[in-house]
Amino acid sequence: MNNILFSLLLIVTVITCSCTVQKQSRFTTDRIKPGMTKEAVIALYGKPYKESTFTDSNHVVHEHLYYKEHIWVRNWYEINNILHFQNSVLQSLEQGDEHLVDKREVVVK
Repeated sequence: MNNILFSLLLIVTVITCSCTVQKQSRFTTDRIKPGMTKEAVIALYGKPYKESTFTDSNHVVHEHLYYKEHIWVRNWYEINNILHFQNSVLQSLEQGDEHLVDKREVVVK
């Protein structure tokens, strides 16, 4: 009887713990810092959904990696995180516009 109760309690605990909702951006809560290499950022977050690159007149390569994430704050929001690199070194993080996500459509807020 104790084994059955213990097993049931374990199952309920695992199910409860696995149902967490992201309430903060992982880009502002993780250990991402200016000075990180592009390779280190991709190792942490995976391949971005979009990239852009240009070289300025001083031969500095500017790269922008775009990552989307969904955050729950009374409603679901989609956030675009834009990471700015110069010569493959992270300079800054910009959080783009937030979009309220509706099951029927995406509403720009």
